Amino acid sequence: MNIDTVELAHKLGRLGPEYLGFDVEMANSFRGESPVICMLGVEHGEPERGVCRSTIATITRRDEEPELIWWLLETLREFSARHARPKLLTFSGTDNDLPWVRERVERFGIGSGPAGALDALEHIDLKLAFHARTQHNNISLKKLEERFGIQREAQLTSKKVSYLLTDIIRRGENSAIPARIHGYLREDVHHLLVIFDRWAEVPLEGLSLSETAVVNQAASLIRLARRLSAQGSGRIGNASERERLREYFERLQDSLEEGLKHGTLEGFKLPGLPRMSGRHPDLERLAKKHASLEQIEIVERGTGTYRLSRQLHKPKGVLAVVRREGRVLMIRRSDTVKRAPGVWGLPGGQQEPGESPLQGAVRELKEELNLDGHAVQILGSSPSYNGQFELVWVEVSVDDFGTLRPRPEEVGEARWVAPHELKSLSPLIGGAVEGFQRFLGGDWGGSPRRRGS
Repeated sequence: MNIDTVELAHKLGRLGPEYLGFDVEMANSFRGESPVICMLGVEHGEPERGVCRSTIATITRRDEEPELIWWLLETLREFSARHARPKLLTFSGTDNDLPWVRERVERFGIGSGPAGALDALEHIDLKLAFHARTQHNNISLKKLEERFGIQREAQLTSKKVSYLLTDIIRRGENSAIPARIHGYLREDVHHLLVIFDRWAEVPLEGLSLSETAVVNQAASLIRLARRLSAQGSGRIGNASERERLREYFERLQDSLEEGLKHGTLEGFKLPGLPRMSGRHPDLERLAKKHASLEQIEIVERGTGTYRLSRQLHKPKGVLAVVRREGRVLMIRRSDTVKRAPGVWGLPGGQQEPGESPLQGAVRELKEELNLDGHAVQILGSSPSYNGQFELVWVEVSVDDFGTLRPRPEEVGEARWVAPHELKSLSPLIGGAVEGFQRFLGGDWGGSPRRRGS
C-alpha cells in the first residue's frame, strides 16, 4: 500500500477542524480475482497551521484490501479521538463510499471495536443534502463545483478516471498511477470541504426539481414495468406477479395522466410497488426507480406547500408515437400551417382544455392522418423547439393502417422512418433526435447497423 500526503493552503471560512472529507476511486474491474487499483482519500483542515492536509492511500493488489480498510478505520479512529463532534463529508448518496467500506469490513471479519470508528463520526453526504434542498436525486460533484464557483485543475471526470485506472491494469502497469489521478482525488475531497463551507451562502433554489423531471421519471418507470409484465418477457415467470405489476403501472399511468390533464401534478399518487419473488437486474432497476420517485415530495409534509417548480403551466402539446416493424410514422407539416411549416416531425398538436395527453394524441392522429388509435403509454415530456410548449410524448397503437390519409391542410407528407433515416429528414424539427434517443432508444439518429452487428 502506498500513502501520499499533501498540504494545501487553508481557505475555509466557516468549517472547523472537526470536518473530514472522504472519497473513493477505483478501477471498474474491481471484482473477482483480477488485479485492482483502489484509492481512498481523506482531508481535514488545520486552521492553526493554515493548511488543509490531504492523504491518499492506494493499493494495486487484491491481497492489500484488508490493509487498506484497516488503514481507513485507524485514520477515522485517530481523527475522532481529536475532536468532540467529528463529522465525515462524502458525496455518494447511498450507493458507494461508506457502503462499500462497510461491505469490506463485514467480508474481512473486522470486529465491532475497530469498525465502530465508522459510527463515531456524524455522516454528512452532500448528494443527499442537495436532494433535501432541491429534490434532485441526480447531481454530479462537477455540477456542484460550477454552482459554487470552484475551479478544478484536473480536467477529468469520475468515469474517465475509472477507465484510465482500468486501462493501467490491462496494460500490467499497476504501480504507475498518473499524478493527475492523484490530483483529481485530492480535489474531490478538498472540494467537499470547500462546498460545505459555502453551503448556506449559495442559493440552490434555481435547481429545484421540475414537474417535467417528475413526468419523465414516472414515464420511465411505467415503460420498465410494462416491459417486465409482458407475457414471455423472461424476467417474471409467475403469472400472478405479472398481473400485479400490470395493475401497478396502470394505476401509475392513470395518476400521471390525471395530473397532466389538470395542468399540475399536485394530485399525483405513486402506487405501492408489488413484491416480486424473482431476482433480475431489471427488477432491481424497477425497485430503484420506484424508490427514487417515492422520495419526491409533490406537496411538502407539514406545510402543504407545493414543492415542484411549475414548468408544465405552459401550454401543453402532444406527440403521437406510432411504431411499426422498427419504424416510426412521421409527417412533413404543410407549408401553410403557422407553426413550423414544411418541417418533419411527429403527428401532434396542442392539448385541448380538459383533455388528457393520451386523449389528445389519439385525437391528433385521427385529425391529421385519419388513423384510429389506442393510447398505450406516456413516454415522457420535453420542451418544444421554440420553448413555448411542453410536449408530452404518447405511444399510440394502430390496428388498421389502410385508412391512412394525410389531411392536406396540415400534413404535406407521411412516411415510415427507420432509426438511421431520422437525421436525413430535412428540415427536421429541433430537438427531434434528442427526444427520439431519450424515449425510443439511442440507435435513433445513428448509422444503419451492418449485418451481423
